[in-house]
Formats: sequence, structure tokens, C-alpha cells
Amino acid sequence: MKPNGLNMQRLYRLVFFLLTAVLWFSPDFALAGDDGTRTLTDMAGRRVVIKDPVNRIVTTFKPASLCVFSLGLAHKLVGVDTSSRQDPLHLAVFPGIAHVSGVGTKSMGINFETLVSLKPDLVILYSQKEGISLADRLAGMNIPSIVILPETFETIKQTLRVIAEAAGDPGKSRYVEDQMDGVTGFVAQRVGTLDEKERKTGYFASALGLFSTTTAHMVQHEIFNLAGLKNVSGQLTGYFQDISPEQLVQWNPDIMVLSQYLKQGETARLFDKALQEIRAISTKAVYRCPSSLAPWDYPSPLSVLASLWVAQKAYPERFSDIEMKDKADEFYQNLFGKTMSEMGGILNDRLD
Repeated sequence: MKPNGLNMQRLYRLVFFLLTAVLWFSPDFALAGDDGTRTLTDMAGRRVVIKDPVNRIVTTFKPASLCVFSLGLAHKLVGVDTSSRQDPLHLAVFPGIAHVSGVGTKSMGINFETLVSLKPDLVILYSQKEGISLADRLAGMNIPSIVILPETFETIKQTLRVIAEAAGDPGKSRYVEDQMDGVTGFVAQRVGTLDEKERKTGYFASALGLFSTTTAHMVQHEIFNLAGLKNVSGQLTGYFQDISPEQLVQWNPDIMVLSQYLKQGETARLFDKALQEIRAISTKAVYRCPSSLAPWDYPSPLSVLASLWVAQKAYPERFSDIEMKDKADEFYQNLFGKTMSEMGGILNDRLD
């Protein structure tokens, strides 16, 4: 029995409605207006109207800057979080970053007057602290801003899509996502056959201190999970949480990873007598996250390399055929047009 014309029309209308709904609620989809504007939804669920062209971008924290650099949009930056002006990777890719205006930092606060004075076409903000209120203040001045939440590999990719869409060049994110997927797929294939009893446990110490650790909602947890490690602090929620030395002893992780920015005074605490029975310490399986350029333990496309690195540390027999430096060089070349080595970067996971 053939469908009649009326039923087919209803079917076409239903399909059109569903497709429209999907596109409308997709956070990286922009609706174009007749006045040269586009409307998109950022990662905080805010509807943002952006006027083309977008030539003046301001970032307010390092993960945003790293994502902008990964997308090849550094030349559009007129303002950055102050620390990004001295970042070795940023300087190697785009030396002019040293002369771009600093607008403050997420931890110490953003200089709102400086930010506004730069006349940005787009501001990229964080969701924590005063990020949302800054976005609301900017909206009241008709300055477009997007809020991003890059805390997992999937939301990092979503961040790339939202930034690229807001900048008016959505195609740029697809290439970077493909590079990330290449690394995550490789790691997943190598550790995917691990038996549950074979999986090791890991502990991550943040830059705030040896006893400041990650939670299930952060990229460090994702790094461990992809690498086949059980994150001993995975039951914690929120952002970095402080624990006691006794809790670390009780968790007794097989491997410990320290932030690249953890101070030497904190690493000295690893020699405390009370910690010597921890497996990671007694077997010398304590490593500093290795990149001397932009950190791999920050949410950015580079964080997939941290999973490959820690997986190789945890299960060397499964990765004996690869050289981490070569993998890093290839990834940097694909994203930035220069290898990590050409930029003067090295991998050093030693504690000294």
C-alpha cells in the first residue's frame, strides 16, 4: 500500500521539525540573521548574538588560549589571560603574543576596564568564579562572550566547536578533533583488553599541593580513565579537593602523577616517613607530568597526550614499540605547524 500525498507531507514536516529542533539545541550550531549576526548557544546554555566579522578575540584563562592556538586563531587575539603571554608554546607559535594586552587571570581576577577597552568582537570566559557575571556585564554592553567548560575530552572537543563557530570558522574544529581522536583511539586500543584485576590505581597531585587532588569532574580523571587507571580520588566531586596524608596512605595508589607546576617544596614531602609504604613511592612510580611547554594536565587538546604518556608508564609492555617524544612531535606538528622539539620543548617526568 503506497502512502498518500497527505501522509507524505506530514512525514516531511515531522522530519523537518525534528532536524530543526536538533540543530537549534545543539550548542555549536549558529543561526544566521539578516543583519549580519549569528546566534549560538554556549556551554553554559546562554544564547549569544555575534556580529560578523569576528577579528578581535579575548581569552581570560589558559585553557581558552590553548584552544584558540590549537584552532589556528592566535592572530585574532587582542587580549589574553596574563599568564598566556609568557607561555613557551604560545611564544613559539605566535611570538606576537608577548605584546598582546593582558587582562588578568581567573585566579586573581579579570581587569574589566582593560577587557572592554580592547573593543573585542568575542570574549571567551570560564564558568567558575565570576565568569558568568562577567558574561552578563558584557552582554549589557553589547559585547559578545561565550562561556566554555572544557573538563573532559568530549567537552574539550565541544569547546573547540563552540569557539570555532563563534569565530565564524566552524570547519577549524573538525581537524583538531580528528587529531585528538587519533590519540585517544590508539590508547583505548592498547589498554582496552586489560582485565579489571590488571588495572592499576593512580593519584594526581595538583599544582596547589601534594595533598590537593582531582575529582571525577575534571580532565585529570579522564586522563587516568582512558589510560586504564582507576583514579583513587574518583569519588570526590567539584574541583580540586584537599585530602589528608592519612587518606593518601589509605588509597595506596600504584602510580602518582604530579602537576608540572607543583613546587619543589611540595615534592619534598614525598620523603616523609609516613608515606614510604605507599606503593607508588616505594616502587618509585611517581612522575611529574612531562611537557616543558604548555601543560598536558590542563584541559586542552594536548591533554590526550597525557593519557598516552601515563598509559605507557603504567603498562610499558603494551607501549614498548612507541617513543613518546615522537608521538608528541607528530601531534604538535599537526596542530601548530612545528614539532615540540622545534619549539624547544622537552619531556621530563623526573622529580628533580
